[in-house]
Amino acid sequence: MDLRFEKIYKENSKYVYNVALGMLRNRDEAEDIMQNVFIKLFEGYGSFRGDADIKTYLYRMTVNKTIDYMRSQNLHSNKLELIEQPGPQKTDSSVSLLDALLDRLNPELKAPILLAEIGGFSYKEISEIMNINLGTVKSRINRGIAKLREYADKEALL
Repeated sequence: MDLRFEKIYKENSKYVYNVALGMLRNRDEAEDIMQNVFIKLFEGYGSFRGDADIKTYLYRMTVNKTIDYMRSQNLHSNKLELIEQPGPQKTDSSVSLLDALLDRLNPELKAPILLAEIGGFSYKEISEIMNINLGTVKSRINRGIAKLREYADKEALL
C-alpha cells in the first residue's frame, strides 16, 4: 500500500468513522461507511488533485455516502434507536433527547446541522462539502432547527 495513503488512513479513519456514527448512530453501519469511503479513496487516489484539503474531501465523501446509505435503507424517519457513542457514558437526558430528535430529521436537514455543530465547519465550508449553494445551507439549517423545536415541543406534551 502506498505510504501516503496509509498515513491518510491512520490520521483520518477515526474521524471518518465518527462523522458516519454521528449521522447513523450505529457502530456497524458507521464502520461500513468508513471502509467504503477509504476503498473509494484508494481506488481514485491517483486522480486526487489535492485542490481541497484531504479532511474536507473525506468529510464530503463520508456525508454523501452516509446520506446515500440512509436513503437506500429509508433510515431518515424510522430509526430512533440510540447507540452509545465511544467515550464517556452519557448521563444527561437532554443529550439523549437531542440525539433522538436529530435521528428524526431527514439526511438533507441533519447533515448540515451536524457539520456545523459537531464538525465546526462554517456555512461556506458546508456549502463546499455538500456541494450546495450557501443559501441552501442556511435554509436547511434553519428548517432543521425549526423541525427540532417542533419535535421537542411534541415530546414535552407527551
